[in-house]
Amino acid sequence: MERNKNLILYLIFSILCSITAYSQVNKIEVVKNNSGYFELHKNGSPYYIKGAGAKDHFKLLKKSGANSIRVWSTNNKAFLDSAYHYGFTVTLGLHVRPERSGMDYNNEYAVKGQIEYLKNEVLKYKDHPALLVWGIGNEVDLKYSNFKVWETIEILAKFIKEVDPNHPTMTVIAGVDPSKVFYIKKYCPSIDILGLNVYGSIENAGANLRKFNWDKPYIVSEWGVNGPFEARKTSWKAKIEPPNGLKADQRLRRYKELIEKDKESCLGSYCFLWGQKQESTATWHGMFLANGDPTEAVDIMQFCWKGEWPKSRAPSIRNISLDNIGWRKDHIIGPSTHTTLKIEYLNYNNNKVLVEYVLYPEAFSNKIGGDIQKSPEPINFEIVNQNDNEITFISPNKKGAYRIFAFVKNEKGQSSVANIPFLVE
Repeated sequence: MERNKNLILYLIFSILCSITAYSQVNKIEVVKNNSGYFELHKNGSPYYIKGAGAKDHFKLLKKSGANSIRVWSTNNKAFLDSAYHYGFTVTLGLHVRPERSGMDYNNEYAVKGQIEYLKNEVLKYKDHPALLVWGIGNEVDLKYSNFKVWETIEILAKFIKEVDPNHPTMTVIAGVDPSKVFYIKKYCPSIDILGLNVYGSIENAGANLRKFNWDKPYIVSEWGVNGPFEARKTSWKAKIEPPNGLKADQRLRRYKELIEKDKESCLGSYCFLWGQKQESTATWHGMFLANGDPTEAVDIMQFCWKGEWPKSRAPSIRNISLDNIGWRKDHIIGPSTHTTLKIEYLNYNNNKVLVEYVLYPEAFSNKIGGDIQKSPEPINFEIVNQNDNEITFISPNKKGAYRIFAFVKNEKGQSSVANIPFLVE
């Protein structure tokens, strides 16, 4: 009996300790340091965001040196709880419907309904110990024409100021544009931080913010390689994706030379995407493959965050060609013809690598801004000859647009990928 009492008391004590620990709300502030530079402070100490747009692979994210994740909506509390478990903070998105999704900002009932719903979400999550920053809307400015959306952003930001003094407010825009900066400065005074989703436009983002007189700090809320919307297209409108190795170089340079160097106004960043998604191809933005294997982009981010490479590195595809024509050019071949695909890659510290090839129909899509795209199914094809870095295969007998992928993996599954679109006619 005494033993049972002690056990019960122990369980009650453990639960109370857990609740107490879990209920510690962090005080997050935007301050200026002694040099006059903006800093984010967490409970009084400087906190530089080393983050990723992530919903899984948290263990590897932690090992790689990250301290924060960004999620785009409040539809899954498990992301916050998982982040807290791994010691991450969270920039938590409030999903303000963009006009391009059918939202009418002249419809006062729809607007009010959305605001009331999101206010309740704020009340629900404002005391979560993983919360870092509120992200009010994501790219609501993309393909929009009704500027009333900024009124909704301000109403929510002002409400957060009233009910949650512990967490700053941010709204996220696509690229940097003087009109967007003007509207946010004028109509959203309760916004503390500007979030920038910048890919190719990251090259001049910091300079442009200063040029457009943005006088508050910013977070690079999405960044990575140039997006499909910025890519060169073939004559049949297929988007040309650079090999992983070149994309890795681009990530590294952008972090070191553009993000990390802006000590004056940048509070940190969230790389995109710590996961996998279809966006023109299945490999464009994702730092993982569809089967969960990490690509060399993960190695790059560890070097950015920790200043050291992982002991085991992914191989790196530096070049790919079809019938001796490089990946930047158009490739038009006949049906059922012998075609040669060649790749050039670095092994790094891998004694053994596996090379695989997959053929798909071209995935044409006009969707933008993270809208969901469907991945095509692979096509069977015949390889008639193969060596370490080259195959000869028979092209499809049906006319149309295709894309062939080459994957190089080490024994741990760390991967690099490259692809070439081609037209059979």
